[in-house]
Amino acid sequence: MAALVTTLWVTVLAAVAVHAQDPTWCGKVYMNTSTVVPPGGQFPTPASSSTPLLALRCSPALIPFLPDDVTTDAEVILVDALVRYSHIAGAEDLTLPEDPLETLDVTVSLDGNIVANGTVALNGTASLPFSLEGLMPRIEPYTLSCAGSVGDQTFSSTSNLTYLPTPSPNDFGNVAKRDLRTGGILAKATGSEGAYEAVFPFGFYTNFGGYLESNDTTVEILAEQGFNMIHPVPTYDNHTALLQLIDKMEELGLWMMYDMRWTYMNLTDVSDEVSPLRSRTNVLTWYTGDEPDGTSDPLNATTLTYDLLKDLDPYRPVSLVLNCQNYFWTDYSSGTDVILQDVYEVGNNVTFSSEWFTPCTEIQGDCGCDNCKGSFEDIRDRVTQFRERMEVVGWERSKTVWTVPQGFGGDGEYWARAPTGAEWLIEAIVGVNAGAFGVVSWNDPTTPDIKASSSALAKALPAMVPDFILSPKSTYTHVITDDRLDLGVWTREDTSSALVLAANLDYFNASVSFDTVFGNATVEGTKTVFDGGATADGESITFGSVASGAWIFTLANATVAFD
Repeated sequence: MAALVTTLWVTVLAAVAVHAQDPTWCGKVYMNTSTVVPPGGQFPTPASSSTPLLALRCSPALIPFLPDDVTTDAEVILVDALVRYSHIAGAEDLTLPEDPLETLDVTVSLDGNIVANGTVALNGTASLPFSLEGLMPRIEPYTLSCAGSVGDQTFSSTSNLTYLPTPSPNDFGNVAKRDLRTGGILAKATGSEGAYEAVFPFGFYTNFGGYLESNDTTVEILAEQGFNMIHPVPTYDNHTALLQLIDKMEELGLWMMYDMRWTYMNLTDVSDEVSPLRSRTNVLTWYTGDEPDGTSDPLNATTLTYDLLKDLDPYRPVSLVLNCQNYFWTDYSSGTDVILQDVYEVGNNVTFSSEWFTPCTEIQGDCGCDNCKGSFEDIRDRVTQFRERMEVVGWERSKTVWTVPQGFGGDGEYWARAPTGAEWLIEAIVGVNAGAFGVVSWNDPTTPDIKASSSALAKALPAMVPDFILSPKSTYTHVITDDRLDLGVWTREDTSSALVLAANLDYFNASVSFDTVFGNATVEGTKTVFDGGATADGESITFGSVASGAWIFTLANATVAFD
């Protein structure tokens, strides 16, 4: 028996040694000469339960709070009483009360001092008001504790509440608050002293060298095209040109994702880059790892940099993009506030690599789209999977997901062609409807067709974002039909209105009735806010091949629209 065990271990270690020497992507070997070894690192499926469990979670409405949030409607604690049949983080046994309307009594404390009381429905959410007055702004977070009870059962949870001092503009040029009520970001317009506004980032990863660096009119054109953000792609060899670019972006009110993909694992470099840029008024996020899961960066790399960035700048979020469907997701995601996903499914063979002449499976191969099926639904699945994992580990409010539509192809790599403009719109809309709160396409320069289509959607966003997509007063419903129509529906009971952002994922005509979209509500008026080839009239929405659109509907009986 001992000899057998020894032989097995020798075999395993030999395979691991071969695996370590071969190039990998998402932990998988992809050369046709490599020995296939399962990559490991898969997200663990939580154990199921035959009886209900309750995970009590409490979160601040904003990260961070500032003194300017005193006496605003943001002074709330978000209480979620998640009833699940799987062992997600913090889940405890729950005996359901006989009365289905019985609620959970909740007490909220900061550093042990009670600040709020209230009730929350089982499997529901409540916003409990509290006051920042009397609290001292400080760098150290407050301990946020919640205690809940229903009958003789008790539950508890602990998290943090960050209440920072008002920053000096000379040190920090702006603040980007994460709105945990919506998943969005709140920030003041560049250089403005006005109110915080909901920001839905919409733009491109944009080549710095050879494009932004040398083109004096590019930034003005991008602003005119409706984009509100630019993500300059390093290297930034011409530092003078970089500073001039940032100056122009500030002047035009364009947000920036500052990219440290080549330097983020060198903490000295990170400090040297971030420190002089903190006073800029248009930094929306600091961007660290670019597909660190694909390249198998050290598992703690993103977290080490994240911790440093929070010391250097606690006023702005950190972002990164993950390429792999399921490879050490928790480890890499621990080091970010914003998780981008970049499924690129158009124009490539996702089952057999045209680059490496190997099959692409869950344990082998690189086809440019990890564990994909080769359809627009890959984007929905990826965003949904990320969001589901966030709930499992307790991050469903503290982190958010953005999407990266494919804006390239036909360059001799995996992708034989770029998406059409219509297909690009489908990619973007499917990501948003699945729960992404930012769109950053790879990459610009892109095709004229994609640029025209993305510009049209960018210009339509101001009619959708503040009142619907990023409004705390909206209720969201996702409608997916058997014939591959994908509709996001944001309903406002207070205004008897709804935004519908919709896409046809198929290359055939299709339609959906208002009854399917709105349930018992009656449509009394329709306003088109984006025309991607779909029309809303009569009693239905009609789509051509890969068509899309957005409309604001006036509703009667909106309170029962989705009963």
